[in-house]
Amino acid sequence: MTTPEITSKSFTVRFSDCDHHSRLRVSNLFRFMEESAISDAEQNGFGIWKLMKHGYTYAISRIKIRLHHTPVWGEKLSIFTWTKGYYKDKVALKDYLILDAQGNSIAQGTSSWLLVNLKTGKSENPEMSPFPPPIFPNKEALPQMLDILEPGTNPQVVLEKEARYSDLDMNRHVNNCRYTDWVMDAFSLEELKARPLRSIQINFISQIPYQGKVKIVRFENTNHHALLFGVNSEDPSIVHFQARIGFGA
Repeated sequence: MTTPEITSKSFTVRFSDCDHHSRLRVSNLFRFMEESAISDAEQNGFGIWKLMKHGYTYAISRIKIRLHHTPVWGEKLSIFTWTKGYYKDKVALKDYLILDAQGNSIAQGTSSWLLVNLKTGKSENPEMSPFPPPIFPNKEALPQMLDILEPGTNPQVVLEKEARYSDLDMNRHVNNCRYTDWVMDAFSLEELKARPLRSIQINFISQIPYQGKVKIVRFENTNHHALLFGVNSEDPSIVHFQARIGFGA
């Protein structure tokens, strides 16, 4: 039997990937990670189309990345990704290690994924997948679980978004990477300039369909973090996503 290998994928930061400071947008880094996860699935025999033919798909439920350096236009990156295990019978845990061209670690990430039955629309035990991924239980990029985020104090609506054509993916709802753009749009340029981004966690709770309207609520900052929830504009009891942004000093 062939010993499984950790998947790696290389990227070059393009002009279209960058913000107004020539730095890689966080949402595009998440896209690179998404493409790496897709490559990992294909390489290990549980690709999207193959899984869907058997009535299943994977859906990301939470993700966090910790940044030590934000890549700039022209930089070359390598992203390594692997499944490190399962949490109870609920989610598969996938980690990411991001290296620069010299092999230095510039970011680490972790994420959780649901195995969704396409007939019922409900998640099932990922260990029961018709094509279970190889597990690397002794390798962790971020050794932590991603918890549900509790609301903060002094909530303020800072932005409202409506899902349009450019936000949707093949699943016909807002792509997980677009949530990152929406979250970053809730900050002023002055705030982002004054405090470098060091981490971002997003919990994906309820899908947003085409023309779905979301109010982004920001809570009072802690010392080094900002907390934002995306709530349904018509029914604020429905939380579509949660985000916690960590800033450097």
